[in-house]
Amino acid sequence: MSKVPLAAGEELQSIKVASPSRGALWWLWGPILLAISIEPLIRLFAGKAAVTAAFASWGPLVVMPLITLALSLLCQRRAITLGNGQLDIVSTLYRKRVPLTSLRLERARVVNFDEHPELKPGNKSNGVQFPGFRSGHFHMGDGGKGFCLITDNRRVLILPLRDGSTLMLSPEQPRALLDALRHLVERPARP
Repeated sequence: MSKVPLAAGEELQSIKVASPSRGALWWLWGPILLAISIEPLIRLFAGKAAVTAAFASWGPLVVMPLITLALSLLCQRRAITLGNGQLDIVSTLYRKRVPLTSLRLERARVVNFDEHPELKPGNKSNGVQFPGFRSGHFHMGDGGKGFCLITDNRRVLILPLRDGSTLMLSPEQPRALLDALRHLVERPARP
């Protein structure tokens, strides 16, 4: 965690997010490349030109990779910061700011989804998901709602909130973030 000084003597801590696996983006690019290559290949095998002058012919070959490139760049937009009495999570198109007082740290834990697959988020309600990467709003297995920034299924910090929802994060050091959260929440109670 790196610290950035703020006004009034408080420091904003930037928490490093775990990197997704190297093959994670292939789950995004692979199907797109396959989809855009099918029609030109069928046309070639039929003895026709792979691409014609019509936009319907060449348009998807340009537009779909551009959209996929934009999604790839958005997947690089991920950050967790701690300060000003809140936890701030930025992930792809989404941002979630959570006051530290709304965290139920007594129920927080670090899990490995390989060992506890029942804790994985369910269907996405508004998010981005492919194997090894989850970002945005998801339904949880217990019927609740959750916000996820999961880049590594082997180190996920589960933070229940007082409103019944859940945060699931993949910081590079989940135990260190949990300890920092506990320290910050307990600090004001001291005389």
